[in-house]
Amino acid sequence: MTLPLPTDYGLVLSELTKRAAACRQPVNGTFELSERCNLSCSMCYVRQSAKDHAQRLKELSASEWLRLAQDAADNGMVFLLLTGGEIFLRSDFFEIYGPLRRMGLVLTLYTNGTLITDETARRLADAPPNVTEITLYGASAAVYEAVTGVRGSYAHCLAGIEALLRHGIPLGLKTTLSRQNIGELGAMQKMARDWGVPFRTGWLLNRRRDGRSSDIENCRMSVKDSVALEAVDRASALDSTEAALREPSMDQARSFRCHAGKSVFVVNSSGEMNACLQLPQPMARPLVTGFRAAWEHVQRFVDEAPPLSQTCFSCKARAYCLQCPSWSWLESGTLTEPVPYLCEIAFARRERQGQDA
Repeated sequence: MTLPLPTDYGLVLSELTKRAAACRQPVNGTFELSERCNLSCSMCYVRQSAKDHAQRLKELSASEWLRLAQDAADNGMVFLLLTGGEIFLRSDFFEIYGPLRRMGLVLTLYTNGTLITDETARRLADAPPNVTEITLYGASAAVYEAVTGVRGSYAHCLAGIEALLRHGIPLGLKTTLSRQNIGELGAMQKMARDWGVPFRTGWLLNRRRDGRSSDIENCRMSVKDSVALEAVDRASALDSTEAALREPSMDQARSFRCHAGKSVFVVNSSGEMNACLQLPQPMARPLVTGFRAAWEHVQRFVDEAPPLSQTCFSCKARAYCLQCPSWSWLESGTLTEPVPYLCEIAFARRERQGQDA
């Protein structure tokens, strides 16, 4: 008997992704249109300068993105996220977006909102995305711009939000919490309520994917504050997309306990297909080999990944831990080593659970 699908969008995405994983259908794709961004957030794991011409030359052309999308759709992709960097830095964004919309895909856009003008919103309204999400970095110009490092960006972000709302674009807000903006969480939540849009939070900050140094240690909240926040705001644990893609399997030692490489894939700005955004592996080339061959390469990479380390497998706090190959890679350069930051969080969660029982 086939079970009925839930009606909540996040739950629908989660259930369809889970069912697709059983037959290895690549139902959920992410296209990272650019690594370049017009903001300079110190905690960002991917950001390259908006003016980086060499980086721009590495990005796939509009026609290449569309060829890839059609191949992916022909092989079972239904959901597609367009993200960056900042997607609206691309002058050819609508050359990509328009044809994608006509393919009938369920489209989500991630943007910082600062480049969205009334004209941009009007063009989106001609064929609206299913969801547009804007990241809000603070409730005041002082805090927002302390995070983004760009003067005037707060006003541009608010203008972008207002433009989308005027034109009826489905909108959600989110924030990436850090030591710099945690004090304005309540005010950001109120802003979202006043606009009448959903709001979610995330606080697990990754190191840079390219190995460059970052100010991540000074941005991450303390373990104590993180777990305390999670205890009162369950939405801050993981954003809805991550939650939808994650399907723990605690009875096995496999390292990939999510849907990466099972029903989920990502393609970075230079056309490399990987298991997830934070993990620059296995770098399959769908535009060279065809989507199907690239997808099979990603599946093999996930299936043949080494098992969890014995330290993690036997850990008493394993059920509370978010360690995964991408985190291990970013922190240790391996796919399996424990991540001390996540270990601390897991044991703090375990202790809190005991207190709450």
